Amino acid sequence: MKIGIITIGKRQVGWRSRDGIVRSFGADGGSDPPHVDDLYREFGQKRGQEDAAEPKSQHGVRHLGELAYRHCLAQQDFSAVVLLLDQVVLEECFSDSCEPADVILVATNQPQTVAWQFYRDDTCWLAELMAGAIRQRFPHITVRVWVCHQPLSETETVRAWIAQQLQQYLKICPEGGSLYLQLKGSAPQLASAVEMIAVIAMRQFSISISHLIPVEPTPFFAADSQSARFATTLKIIHLGEAFWPLEQQRIEMAWQRGHFMTASVLLEPHRDRHEALYQLANRLAMATNWQIKEMLKQLQGQHWLDQRATKQVTTKAQRQQWQQAISQRCPAKAETRESKFLKIWESELLIELSLRQTNYTFAFMQFAQMLERLLFLRYDTENWREQGYLEPPPTIAWQGEPSLGSLWRGWVTCHGRSAEDPLVKRLEMINQYRNSVVHRSAPMSRSQLQDIAATSGDTPEHIHGGLLQLLEEIADPRPNLLVARSLYEWGLEQLRLTLQNR
Repeated sequence: MKIGIITIGKRQVGWRSRDGIVRSFGADGGSDPPHVDDLYREFGQKRGQEDAAEPKSQHGVRHLGELAYRHCLAQQDFSAVVLLLDQVVLEECFSDSCEPADVILVATNQPQTVAWQFYRDDTCWLAELMAGAIRQRFPHITVRVWVCHQPLSETETVRAWIAQQLQQYLKICPEGGSLYLQLKGSAPQLASAVEMIAVIAMRQFSISISHLIPVEPTPFFAADSQSARFATTLKIIHLGEAFWPLEQQRIEMAWQRGHFMTASVLLEPHRDRHEALYQLANRLAMATNWQIKEMLKQLQGQHWLDQRATKQVTTKAQRQQWQQAISQRCPAKAETRESKFLKIWESELLIELSLRQTNYTFAFMQFAQMLERLLFLRYDTENWREQGYLEPPPTIAWQGEPSLGSLWRGWVTCHGRSAEDPLVKRLEMINQYRNSVVHRSAPMSRSQLQDIAATSGDTPEHIHGGLLQLLEEIADPRPNLLVARSLYEWGLEQLRLTLQNR
């Protein structure tokens, strides 16, 4: 759904007079043509004053706009209303009758306590004129008029009112809408309030926001007839794009540390340009919840790989490589030893991400789980119990699945390792640490992980590398392509490229 917010100023609306000249409600002599006086004569009205004691306080757009609106209402015809700045906005962004659209016109109706110079320029009736014209020309558009009754000088009060209006409106809107702001021509206080609150709403409601900037013709009035000319071109600036350099750094940091749900939330307002990254963040978040199989399934076909947004930022070779790797891990028929082995290795990324978060206990438990799963796969597919590699169960009746301790000791027996073998000592150390964590809630430290990894390096890369080397000694070497890691690194590369290419 498209939502447009247009703040109303007196230069935005014109009137096509009987002589064919378009007269602007904001042109009141001086350097501009005397269109306001001309329009009073056209409506057969004498131009009065806001303050009888002040000769200069002539009626302005507030009074004239009401005259024009009453005239159109009586005729049931708004065809004489000319949208000098906003016709191009409506035609280029809201003219598709198949796409639902709301247009909100934000106008002013300040109390009479403000000075007459400000009161007479209130745009509440111009907004009604515009609303009538839009409904007549674009019947598929739902037009709403918001009228601010606060003095524009009270900026905090105006912002609070805008915030209340926008929040109430967005709560009832369908999710996934796009918000378009046209703020040109209105009072600066009103335009800045709408822009500021919209930026907040962009994060709160996860919507994309774009600025629509009509390009005013130069000169604004035709030299021969003094007729007001209307904008014919439009600049569109995505608000998210303007904030992207700051947002990109936060997203990259979250991504690098494995906080994919945070990255997803930060990416949501930028989905119009980074949809593939947004969708991928949600998939990788499944992996951090140990839902490896579900993640792989949600990457296939139209779930991600074959989406249009993904195809725009990846090569065919990349997608084919990922698809082939996923198919090996998620076979169409029954699971195989290979598919189970490959899925176990997909968890290795989680170890490094936990290390980056300095969550050493969680990193260790993920590593210990991978070790146990790899050992169990060998036990299950190589018939270790029948081969006599495992100690016999305590009773004949008990034939449960083996523990980590039984599995690593079975591996030692299978490979004929001695108790003094450094690798055997490390396996025993892992078993003891795991029991301490599970049974006594003992935390793990970085130095303990360094001992397990047999490395003096204290970076996540050093420790992670040492832990994976140990796993490769226990089982077969890791696969050449790890899907989760490949996509994680591809996402990081994309985030860095977007900043470089600005």
